[in-house]
Amino acid sequence: MVCIKSILTLGLVAGSTAVALPKNDTLPGCGEVNVFYTGLPPYHKYVLEQGYPGDEAAGAIKNSTRELINAGYNVRHTVFLAGPEQPMSVTEDRMKGRHWHITGVGYCVRGSTNGEVITKFEDNLMLFRRQGPSSPTVFNYNPWTFLWSVQRRAPLSSDCAGQPGTDYGYEEVCGEGWCSNPTK
Repeated sequence: MVCIKSILTLGLVAGSTAVALPKNDTLPGCGEVNVFYTGLPPYHKYVLEQGYPGDEAAGAIKNSTRELINAGYNVRHTVFLAGPEQPMSVTEDRMKGRHWHITGVGYCVRGSTNGEVITKFEDNLMLFRRQGPSSPTVFNYNPWTFLWSVQRRAPLSSDCAGQPGTDYGYEEVCGEGWCSNPTK
C-alpha cells in the first residue's frame, strides 16, 4: 500500500512540474518578433459569402494590423490578401528576405467551405513550413483577433506601449474589383 501511495505521489509531483513556463528574461522584446499574416481581401466574394460586411472587415483588418504593430510586433500584413486566384509565388515573394518568427492565416481562408480556398490554405501552410520550419503558425477567429492569435504563441517580455514594432507593409493583392466595395 505504501508503494502505491509513493508511486501516485511521485506521479502527481512529476506531472505538476513537467511544464515550465518561460521567464520574462527569455521572451523576445519589443520589435524582435516578425509576423507574416495572410488572408482574403475584405471585399472578396468568399469573405462576403461568409457574412462579414466588407467595410467592417476592411476596418478590422487594418486596425488589427496597427494593433499588432503598436503592441511591439513587426508586421507584414500583407494580411497578404490574396485569394485563390493568386499564385503562391506572389505570397512567397513577399516572404523573402526576412526571418518570420510567426506566420498566420486569417479565418476566412481557414473557415471557408470553398475547395479552392481550402487548397490555398493548405498551400500557405506548406509555404510557411518551407520558409520557417520552426516558426509557429497562428490562426485568428475573426478580423479583430490578430493580436490575440500572435500574443498567445509569441508573448513579448514587456508592455511595448510607446515602443511600436515595424510596419513592413500592408498590401492587398486582388483580382479585378475584389479590393474595393462592390456596392459603392
